[in-house]
Amino acid sequence: MINEAFEDKRAAQLFSRVGEDLSSLRSDVKLLVSHAARHTLPDGARELARSGRDQFQSGRDYATERVRHLGRSAREHPAGVSVAGALLFGVLAAGIYLLIKSDGCCEAPEEEPQDLGIG
Repeated sequence: MINEAFEDKRAAQLFSRVGEDLSSLRSDVKLLVSHAARHTLPDGARELARSGRDQFQSGRDYATERVRHLGRSAREHPAGVSVAGALLFGVLAAGIYLLIKSDGCCEAPEEEPQDLGIG
């Protein structure tokens, strides 16, 4: 029955062309994967690394500028920095004092004496 189908010249030609097309497609897919592995992916990884490096550099520059600005403002307004530091220290000290003096911080629950059955 299969032989009868291939006795038709048109069907045999189409079958042959489909086989050639599949072979060509397989070859093209291999070339595409090979090219992507050698060129496209490394180039993309380099671009991603470059972008990350640029973002890191801009973040570092921003942080450096903010620290410099903070240093300049501390020199320009030393009283404000001293008052803010004193307030922060006071709030921290008050929090520690209240934590230590609270009832639940350092007290261990009293345990009931266990009856050992002696005596």
